Amino acid sequence: MPILVVWTLLIIFGILAIYSVSIFPSFQLTLHQFHDPSNYFYFFRQIDHLILALIVAGAIYYTPLDLIKKNKWKIFLWTIFFLLLVFTPLWLKLKWARWWLHFPGLWSIQPWDFVKLAFIIFFSWWLVKKNKILWSLEWYISMLVVLWLSTFLFLLIPDLGTLLVLWPIALILYTFAWWKIKYVAVSLVLWLIFTFTVWMQFHYIKKRFDYFLNPSIDKTEQWIGYQTQQWLIWIWAGWFLWKWYGKWLQKFWFIPEAQSDFIFAAYSEEIWFLWNMVLFALYFALAYFTIKRLPYVKDKYYQYLTVWMLSLILWQVFVNVWVNIKIIPLTWLTLPFVSYWGTALMVNIIEIVLLYKILYEQN
Repeated sequence: MPILVVWTLLIIFGILAIYSVSIFPSFQLTLHQFHDPSNYFYFFRQIDHLILALIVAGAIYYTPLDLIKKNKWKIFLWTIFFLLLVFTPLWLKLKWARWWLHFPGLWSIQPWDFVKLAFIIFFSWWLVKKNKILWSLEWYISMLVVLWLSTFLFLLIPDLGTLLVLWPIALILYTFAWWKIKYVAVSLVLWLIFTFTVWMQFHYIKKRFDYFLNPSIDKTEQWIGYQTQQWLIWIWAGWFLWKWYGKWLQKFWFIPEAQSDFIFAAYSEEIWFLWNMVLFALYFALAYFTIKRLPYVKDKYYQYLTVWMLSLILWQVFVNVWVNIKIIPLTWLTLPFVSYWGTALMVNIIEIVLLYKILYEQN
């Protein structure tokens, strides 16, 4: 099926990118942490992540959709429970913007990746249940209450990147379910005001905005300034002065987190403008084939779920690329199917499996 072909090509694109860009980060990590240097630590870990994700996705595939729909509350509450574990000793933190749950003997996981998926499974059902009053102010206020409660929960962690995803995709689905432009506009304005006001209370977020709004700030004091300049240099250098696959310089720590958050900037140096356009074409192909099949989905719940899962994937693509080309400040969101990251990759693959089941197997 077209969706599975596009997904496979995206996975191959990501594996090739990680194989190339993670050589030096892998060497640095294994040398200092394990005292056994290897250039392919992140590559083999991503292969492990992919295998585990495929196993989980296989289990999801053989799970009836109606069973997922029936247990939406349990799924949502269990993911919230795991999210709350970040307030326990299982919580790990790194560089102000990374939070994991570490279970001894297992990989560390990022619970909010699963929370986002569980949230849309639950919220889609809620929209169907309230379908007859979606036009009312009463329902609009109740939706805002749910979003604000979710906002405060993520602020307590704090997980600001998820807030950048949660509100926009909620507004996208609300717009799809019932077009009320004045409500959407008010929500968007409230979200922007609140986000900017609250984010400025976090020192590392304020630094990002300061440099974004005033690039002349001393780079020795604003480390994010150096990173941003490197992304821009090598995106444009890669598009017009490209090198061959594997023959680039940014892997030697000119760009931190080249294998994950900034893989788009790092990989651009050696794949040229043309292959970046191929990557974008794959994402838009995913959207095209999903929207093309959407009219054949008769159940409103699955329609909403499809629109929201597609929006979740594409919105993260846009945000990641916008950060890399300095349209918006740094957010620490990964590029779906391409960046190195275990739980994010697993959730992306689960979303593809659910899309496939809804679009091609749901009557």
